[in-house]
Amino acid sequence: MERREEVQQKGIMKLFFSMLWKARLPYLWIICYMAAAMVLANVGIGVTEYTAELFAGNVSFSGVVLPFLIFTLASLGIAGVSGLLSGFCKARINRNLRLALWGKIVRLPYAFYEENRPKELLSRITTDVTAVSQLIMQVFVEIFMTGYGTILVFRQIYSYDRELMLTLLAMLPLQILISVMAGRLQFGLRDEVNRRQAELTGSVAERTGQTMLIKSFGTEEKEEAAVGSRMRGYYGSYIRNSWVTNLLTPTYAIAGAMQFIILVLVGRRFYADGSLSLAQWVAYFAFANQIINSLTAYGGYWTTFRASQGSALRITKVMNEKEEDLSTGDLVECLSGDIVFHDLVFGFGEEPLFDHLNLTIPSGKATAVIGPSGSGKTTLLNLLDRLYEPEEGQITIGNQEIGHFSRKAYRSALTYITQEAPMCSGSIRDNLVFGMEEAVSDERLQEVCRLAGLWEFVESLPAGLDTPVGEAGGKLSGGQRQKLAVARGMLHPSGYLLMDEGTAAMDTVARKDVWDSIGSLMRGKTTVYVAHDRQSVLRAEHIVVLDKGRVAAEGSPVELVGSHPYVKELLKEAVYEEE
Repeated sequence: MERREEVQQKGIMKLFFSMLWKARLPYLWIICYMAAAMVLANVGIGVTEYTAELFAGNVSFSGVVLPFLIFTLASLGIAGVSGLLSGFCKARINRNLRLALWGKIVRLPYAFYEENRPKELLSRITTDVTAVSQLIMQVFVEIFMTGYGTILVFRQIYSYDRELMLTLLAMLPLQILISVMAGRLQFGLRDEVNRRQAELTGSVAERTGQTMLIKSFGTEEKEEAAVGSRMRGYYGSYIRNSWVTNLLTPTYAIAGAMQFIILVLVGRRFYADGSLSLAQWVAYFAFANQIINSLTAYGGYWTTFRASQGSALRITKVMNEKEEDLSTGDLVECLSGDIVFHDLVFGFGEEPLFDHLNLTIPSGKATAVIGPSGSGKTTLLNLLDRLYEPEEGQITIGNQEIGHFSRKAYRSALTYITQEAPMCSGSIRDNLVFGMEEAVSDERLQEVCRLAGLWEFVESLPAGLDTPVGEAGGKLSGGQRQKLAVARGMLHPSGYLLMDEGTAAMDTVARKDVWDSIGSLMRGKTTVYVAHDRQSVLRAEHIVVLDKGRVAAEGSPVELVGSHPYVKELLKEAVYEEE
């Protein structure tokens, strides 16, 4: 079991470094920072040497004091530059990682968002990216730099006395053991803190977006308790981590005191027998403490590395998801003809929803797709828009398989209006022209708003088209959002219109007006829409009845009134009224 986990961990780290390479980190700036830090380490040796001479009583101005001042000022200047480079590198790493991660997210298939809560991706782009940049700059880079500085110090002590350096090396295992044990203990607690913080963030984000649901069901106290429980859990893990972190401080202090005593005893012997001068003894003591601090830092690197593994793993998983290929394929020069599903197989689990589905949707007509909930109506449209890809079979339009087209070109040739009528935070104008590459005149916007029955509402607003719609269109009613979505669809003229209950939230009069406009706009073109109300279904020239993923019936409204119980129940009264 342990061996399997080790192999998996190696595989994850390989993917992680591959992801960092794809993210185009600022390697040149990192190298500049490392170069500055290496110069600083060399200058630091000189500062320590001249400081020791001063403590030993050597106050020669030209031989000690002046060099000490020069090295000290140089050290301060280089440290400032090094700090600026470090901050710049972290900022560039955060920026590049976020750009790469966001670029990946927007290209992931629709199914990814159904399996992963989109609001959790907020934590990937913010908290997890920050943790990864810390991992790079405060672990990977610092491990190298601390190692380089330690080698310089050992080389300097070796220049004093070889046996002294070997004696100092013999003291290292105790510090390493303490650092590793502390790192293992802190990792578990920090990982728990990060996990509970992510759970709390996701819980708050989800509930703040569902205030209408909470208030309509009167569950304020229940939701307060639910989020409060996560807050208390986060508080508890944070306190436990604080206790352990603070209890480790005396442990490090005791270990440091023991090492201090050993350093004094060892150095005193070398100083007493004349192997070290007074200045060398002072410098040795400073260098030895520097090495101990470096080893303590290595313990911190280990802790940070283990604590950041969760963030690195989450980002790596997203970055290694298979994304949609939007560009590969043929351009859509002319899309026309019947829509045909050939032996199509598709499902969300082990059992397929569509099992060798065969269906023809005639071109140039309005086709309504109806049926009980869960029969596959929305899935059919999503397959047609290539939000899903079939497991077997194919979909053709006019004998052209849609899988041969590039997704970008193909989707641009269709207009898809969904039931949710998704909105972006911004103005009515922003949402109307969403996806438009060319500027749209106010006259054209007014025209589509009138066709969608939205203009009277827009005209009554003080800011008109520039009125903010709120987050996700929260300032608009359901019917207004759907009208806006229909108007947006009308700005993208195409020969094929897909609608998933795009008028369900509208009142009867508004629905009639919108369908009149759609009928005029799509006359002679192909419209495929999902509907449950009689008024919308009766607009159809062709009806497809789905039941548990199969075609139960198809034909005109009049033909199907008596042929299928679902159609009969839905249409009979309206048909009789027309007669």
